Amino acid sequence: MTQFDAIIIGSGAAGSAAAYKLATAGLRVAVVEKGSELPRDASTLDFDKVVHRGLFKSKEQWFDGRGRTFAPEEYFNVGGKTKWYGAALLRYGRHEFDADLAHQCLGWPIDYDELRPYYEEAESLLGVRTFEAEPDLANIVGRLRTWRSEPLPLGLAKSILDYPLEASRFDGFASVAGLKADGETTFLSKVRGNSNLKLLTGVPAVELMGERGNPRHIIGVRLADGRVLQARAVLLAAGALHSPRLLAQYLGASGLGQQLPAAPKVGRHLK
Repeated sequence: MTQFDAIIIGSGAAGSAAAYKLATAGLRVAVVEKGSELPRDASTLDFDKVVHRGLFKSKEQWFDGRGRTFAPEEYFNVGGKTKWYGAALLRYGRHEFDADLAHQCLGWPIDYDELRPYYEEAESLLGVRTFEAEPDLANIVGRLRTWRSEPLPLGLAKSILDYPLEASRFDGFASVAGLKADGETTFLSKVRGNSNLKLLTGVPAVELMGERGNPRHIIGVRLADGRVLQARAVLLAAGALHSPRLLAQYLGASGLGQQLPAAPKVGRHLK
């Protein structure tokens, strides 16, 4: 049984960023990634292999509401889906923290200035910048008289313009030269050589483990190969589908699920 300060399940946007911050702070960190490393042979930029044949998509079979099987649009690899995203990295505007009375929305409990230092740190690490629009797109935008347009902030290296294939395939394809600010390139690569970071690939986390006699305190993870990892904290960063599934499984097995309050009915007034 291996002990850590923190176990992170998933190496995508949240998992890799958390691993970077915790490992940089000197904590002993384990990152558990269900997938493996992507190849560096330019196959992740091959349109036929990526789009038509879906070679890098998960072949895992799920069940829909009618019991029929299907393969979800999922990628399991080091860096998670950040390897395949379009690199657009927007921050909330100042006005978006305010209340919107017309839509009965309360303001945020924090304001823009509290988050600004973190935005700036993240954008610096991610290398966020803007690029001039391509001529055809600029021509279209120029004819849109009633719309205001601004370039999207992108997590792309400035030098990507020197690599035509990378520049034309960054959106939906994994960079081979590390020119896109994905989780692996931006965060994990900075701490992978640290002795206090352990990256386990190709093995899924199958079970959360609670403290004996205190199931509200999760102290470890069981992997598919039977290994057990323990830590002071476990971070679920396996995406919007897999993290809730692990948590729901644990709540059911531990009996905590029966102690949760019933969900409010639609239309019920919430204070």
